[in-house]
Amino acid sequence: MLSNRSKQLGMSKWGWLLFIVVAVAALSAVLRVGPHYIDYRIVQGVADRLPVGEVHAQMSRQEIKEHFQKQFRIENFKVPVNDMLVIERDRAQTLVNINYEIREHLFYNIDVVLVFGEQRVFK
Repeated sequence: MLSNRSKQLGMSKWGWLLFIVVAVAALSAVLRVGPHYIDYRIVQGVADRLPVGEVHAQMSRQEIKEHFQKQFRIENFKVPVNDMLVIERDRAQTLVNINYEIREHLFYNIDVVLVFGEQRVFK
């Protein structure tokens, strides 16, 4: 049955080299982009910690921004609050829009732009 062993030798050295190059490139991309998704989860956690009953009724725009600034300082998050936070108010509700983007250099002339956004409604 296995009389012709030349067909079952496995990957050649070029196949292994290609596999290693692709694996290293993928690992490098994950290690550079992954922490930004962790940071975004931190931003979502800060938004979750806003006092729901007080945001619309009692907190001013400046107080909401100060809440984010204090929490970002604690979490060591570097994106400026004024660049990412837009607060819209009317009589019925308060909208807190969190929008920011990060440009991460991968290698040579290849960059990745990560765009994060979320909207919270408080009544």
